[in-house]
Amino acid sequence: MKQVLLIVMLITLTFQTGLQSKVDQVMAQMDKIALKNDFSKQLASLIELKMLQSSYVEEVLKEIKSIRDQLIADQSVEDQEYAKKIGQLNVEIEILEIQTEKLGRELQRLNQQIGELNEDISKLIGTQQSQEKQLNTLNSKEEEIRNQYKSEIETLKQRSINNIKSIDGLNEMIAKLQQAVFAEQNKTTILSQQHTKQYIDELRNSLGPNHPLTALVAVTTKFDIPTVTRIIQLLENIRDQRISENDGAEEYEVKVTQAYQITLKEVTEVRERLSADYSRTLITLKRRNEENALSTKSRNQIQKDLPIAQDLLQQYRNEREIVQSNYNLRSAKRENEVKIITQAYTIVAQQVKV
Repeated sequence: MKQVLLIVMLITLTFQTGLQSKVDQVMAQMDKIALKNDFSKQLASLIELKMLQSSYVEEVLKEIKSIRDQLIADQSVEDQEYAKKIGQLNVEIEILEIQTEKLGRELQRLNQQIGELNEDISKLIGTQQSQEKQLNTLNSKEEEIRNQYKSEIETLKQRSINNIKSIDGLNEMIAKLQQAVFAEQNKTTILSQQHTKQYIDELRNSLGPNHPLTALVAVTTKFDIPTVTRIIQLLENIRDQRISENDGAEEYEVKVTQAYQITLKEVTEVRERLSADYSRTLITLKRRNEENALSTKSRNQIQKDLPIAQDLLQQYRNEREIVQSNYNLRSAKRENEVKIITQAYTIVAQQVKV
């Protein structure tokens, strides 16, 4: 019995000695791995522990292969998640790039439009002021024409009234002088002093104190029938002249009225055209101001929205850069780990052949 136990102990010792030898060989080769880092050290410790715990190297190889497969599976999952995340970010970035570009073009268009509208508004205001000045001038001119015509017609009518009064006075005076002449033809050739003074006063009232005939009668000392007859003829000439003046005054008034109506019509037509132009100017100016207000409102909104969109776009770009950087770092790390595991697998697999 003691001999059997001794044999078993010898076999066990021999096996342990052989196993330790394999472990030492594996560890020695693991130390030579070019990609030596913390992961390779941890892997080496794990392999050493597994080899000491298991009597079969194949079990250790399965463990190593399981770790490698898990790393590859993890990388495959991360590749899918990365592709999905990057795809989403690229879509958001593309949308924001289109949006910011569109907003930028619209802002540029609005700035140009507002500049053109302001220029149009400035010109329209100048046109409006000029048209208002012209309308005021035309209104004043029309008022001046009306007043001038009214004054001239009143003057003509007053002159006609005065002429009628003068004609009536002259007719009365002529009739009295003629009666006086007829009365004196049977008595004397000289008119009485009383009649002379009366006729001078009547002439002064009818013709005015400065009329040549009034002055002539005033300095005449001898009023015989021939002299009075000559005065009557002069009075008749003055009367006929004033009758002719009244007849011509009516024709002149017709001409003045026609000229007034033609001039007034021309002024009215010009004012109506200018008023129509002025109304169109006001309508256009109002429309331009409304367009300018809307464009300015849109520009102000874009000036608020564009920086927000640009900031959001930059955030997405930064996030994409971070996602890419983290993915590249993890992928490189995992790729390095797979290489180390692959080398470790090869090292341990060599012990199966020993």
